[in-house]
Amino acid sequence: MVTLRLATESDLPAIAAILNREIAETVNCFRTRPLSPADAEQWWRARENGRYPAWVAEIDAEVVGWASLSRWSAYEAYDGTAEVSVWVLPVAQRQGLGKRFFRELLAFATAAEFRVLLSRIEAENQPSLRLHEQFGFTPVGTMHNVGEKFGRLLDVVIMERQLP
Repeated sequence: MVTLRLATESDLPAIAAILNREIAETVNCFRTRPLSPADAEQWWRARENGRYPAWVAEIDAEVVGWASLSRWSAYEAYDGTAEVSVWVLPVAQRQGLGKRFFRELLAFATAAEFRVLLSRIEAENQPSLRLHEQFGFTPVGTMHNVGEKFGRLLDVVIMERQLP
């Protein structure tokens, strides 16, 4: 059985391990260097005020995925906008975790009175693009050749979801 809950600081090693796997093995994350413990701590501190929470999914007390809202920009006029992140280990994919995370993200963002949610998705990541579309995200545009990883130039699709 899968449990979804708000992340705590003690989840940081598991959260970082999931992201570091994506960094090392996929083009879905545009980081090229692993997240260090200091990087993970800095990421966590951005969540302390409660405006940009993170959730984890557990199977048998093991974290198998996480999702978060992040500040879109440091400029104050963007305070009603947040960026969505959802990461699930391959062993736990196709079990509805992405959908559960999106329901949680959307409920929180609506209650917190965000106006817009944004997501940046590597253009060939069809499962992620479809998942976003299922939850009302629409493409805003494609940025071409903005990333380079594993010797490949990568495009990014920006998707948005307007909130009530």
